[in-house]
Amino acid sequence: MEPTANAMPSATLGQYKGLPITRRVRPVTEKSVEQELRRLARAHAPFAPVEQPAARGMRVTLDFEGFLSGEPIPDSKMENVTVLLGTGELMPAAEQAVYGHKAGESFRFDFTYPAEFRVPELSGQTAQFQITLHRVEQQQAPAVDDALAKELGFDSLEALQADIRARKRAIHEANADRLAGAALLDMAGANLTVALPGAVLDQNAERDMQQLQRKLDRSKFTLELYCQVNGTTPDQLRANFRRDAERRMRSVLAARAIAEAEHITVSNEEADAEYARLSKLHGTPEAEIRQVLTREAIASAVTTQKVQRFLIDHADITSVVEGE
Repeated sequence: MEPTANAMPSATLGQYKGLPITRRVRPVTEKSVEQELRRLARAHAPFAPVEQPAARGMRVTLDFEGFLSGEPIPDSKMENVTVLLGTGELMPAAEQAVYGHKAGESFRFDFTYPAEFRVPELSGQTAQFQITLHRVEQQQAPAVDDALAKELGFDSLEALQADIRARKRAIHEANADRLAGAALLDMAGANLTVALPGAVLDQNAERDMQQLQRKLDRSKFTLELYCQVNGTTPDQLRANFRRDAERRMRSVLAARAIAEAEHITVSNEEADAEYARLSKLHGTPEAEIRQVLTREAIASAVTTQKVQRFLIDHADITSVVEGE
């Protein structure tokens, strides 16, 4: 394992400002803009009533109620519920029963509850469900036009296209910054004067070898065959893992040293903002994120981000848009 923050070896900074780097930005192609337009059009295409039988991908509005021995099952009744078939909004048995029926039809189907259902009195019982279909709708052909743009809050299709380009460009710029910042931090780490603990580097290399071996075991792939396919040997793999461990350790040490030299700190507000960002990004309650990631870990991650931004701002950068 890598040393803890308190056990990190002391390091002396070498050059970290004015480092030369080419920052590469992916272009925003018209093809990618058109693909996003079509995706938006499909997502916002209107549904219209049809006389055809219900099928996967259609939207239905229905009444639904379950009965056991002729008596209504408590809390089973739903009225005028609209669901999109094929998305799991209905229990599978109900969805299968709906397929093939048209608007205005009423029908029943039987369903046997599992032997150990969460409601004990229903366990193993066979119930009858009544469904009435009020409406069957099919999504219309998506149109990429001014009407779509206006539905999405834009004055015209051209304005929507411009917004898509701007958002994609911002994503590409941010990714270019991320890659450039990581590369600059690696360069600053390589310029450190530091005596790294060889035993720890060996432990990290061995850990990575074991992880690779477990991955290969799961895929029924031998290490020997993996090395043959990749034109390497186990010893070369271990040496590469050791170099990766050294690079990571040097980057960690460089981030700490630069933050100290440039007085880069992380406020409680910035740490809280990062918790909120991660919660939104992963769709996970913030409280759960806080249980997994300590404030110290969050502060360290944000510090590294700020150091990378500092290095970019003080680098000898050449920015190029790939393909231009």
